[in-house]
Amino acid sequence: MMNILVLRLSSMGDVIVTTSLLSFLKAQHPSHSITLVTGIDYAPLFDDDPRLAAVVGIDAGGKRLPENILYSKWDFAIDLQNNRRSHALLRSIDADVGRGYFDKLHWQRLALLLFRCNTYDPRLHVARRYIHAAACNPVPDEIPPLQLFFNDSSRQMVRARYLFPSGDVENSLLALFPFSAWKNKEWPAENYIEVGRYFLAKGWTPVIMGGQGDVARAQKLEAGIGGRCISLAGRISIYECGALLTGFSLALGNDTGLAHLARACGVRTGIFFGPTTRHFGYFPYGDPAFKIFEAPLSCRPCHAHGGNRCLRLTHDCMRLIGPELVIKELEELFLCAE
Repeated sequence: MMNILVLRLSSMGDVIVTTSLLSFLKAQHPSHSITLVTGIDYAPLFDDDPRLAAVVGIDAGGKRLPENILYSKWDFAIDLQNNRRSHALLRSIDADVGRGYFDKLHWQRLALLLFRCNTYDPRLHVARRYIHAAACNPVPDEIPPLQLFFNDSSRQMVRARYLFPSGDVENSLLALFPFSAWKNKEWPAENYIEVGRYFLAKGWTPVIMGGQGDVARAQKLEAGIGGRCISLAGRISIYECGALLTGFSLALGNDTGLAHLARACGVRTGIFFGPTTRHFGYFPYGDPAFKIFEAPLSCRPCHAHGGNRCLRLTHDCMRLIGPELVIKELEELFLCAE
């Protein structure tokens, strides 16, 4: 048996992709003991995880690993963050411990962003590169899907608290993730309203999710959709969000951590990759089923901060993805589950 330390501190989507590595390691070596070190905000997602011996959360300013990590005996450490901070943290454990590092493909990324020269290997999804960091070389069929675990009592409690407190008849649930730190990745709010209204009219309950900074915008979307639509932005913890999502039929959102979370909770998800690119390896794969929505432009990738307007064009590229197409694809996604 080996004691393995896995470190991935941020961001939310990257941390959730770690679950593929955890499943792979336990499938290949069931007796290995795995400990995950991650950001304190994300650690609760792994509280119920049977693959882990322990999960340890450290805050954003933490410069030292907890003592129970420092003084444990490790056989292998996997650095999935692979930056100055993670290097400094792992220097504090025994220097003789074997190490593996996530290849971030810096040169390929630079060539794509600056010169539109694609040198990425399309087979190298981030999940596969995480497994490579563990000194393993899986074939594509061996890469497990993203998966998180939540106990039944937690799932029932959060559904009763936030969705059906009065014992109402439970409708099919559609999760909406309309917000992103990268504003040029956001699909227009009026389109989310149109999708929400459509599913509302069919008897669904649309639920808007987001962080503390999204509360005001989420309330406007909730009012725009109307009816049974519920905004939970800023009201629930990340653990509660995951526990809730395990009961959803569909999700729709921008390319953010919440989209990864939905898929790790088993939700069929539509994801907008309008101005971003699949070459970085964060596109979804495997189960559950998914739909990708991309702006049909040759100027991608685009990663400009600021307003939701392309710097090269006079129109907003995300508006090229029409709500009628999205609704059609979501219905097909739902029907293929039946």
